[in-house]
Amino acid sequence: MDTTLLSALVRRNRLARFAPRPGAGQAPPLPRWRLVFALLALGATTACMEGYPTQDVAAVDPLYLTQDQRLAQLNALGNDAHPERKWSYAMRPGCVLRIDFDGKAGPRPPFDIPLRGAVVKVATDKADQTFDVEVKPVNPGAPHQVTVLEAQDWALAVGMSRVLRVMEKGCTDEGIVQWQPLATHLALSDF
Repeated sequence: MDTTLLSALVRRNRLARFAPRPGAGQAPPLPRWRLVFALLALGATTACMEGYPTQDVAAVDPLYLTQDQRLAQLNALGNDAHPERKWSYAMRPGCVLRIDFDGKAGPRPPFDIPLRGAVVKVATDKADQTFDVEVKPVNPGAPHQVTVLEAQDWALAVGMSRVLRVMEKGCTDEGIVQWQPLATHLALSDF
């Protein structure tokens, strides 16, 4: 081999140590598993967005409502709870809740339920695929347990049960106490 060629190769190898490497100055490539993970995470977050409401629904606290406002809330829930069934409510003297129900078979006769001391619960009706709000009066002559709402949405059923419990607490021996919102009873001097 020629010495000039040999010296040129040696010189080239010595200079090669100082030459920039290919891809130098660029970000190192991501390993494949990181890229796959990033794509899966992106897909999972977009898939979880389906079915969720785009706006929050304002929750009304029945503790801050009057009895008339609570009754209006019951009627709104009874109207929206199921597309094929409509429930409407009215308060009678003695803290008795009158319930009108219109279903697939048409309207039924209204019935009354005494609320004072009643137990309210939410039950799942798997056969009908609804969440039922049931009221069990404590009076011996009253019906054992009555369904006062059948909702397709669990949150509506729980909201109805809460409003009913607060309505029951608003009843007195003389009839119905017209509770005012808490803020109207308190003054800054009370603190």
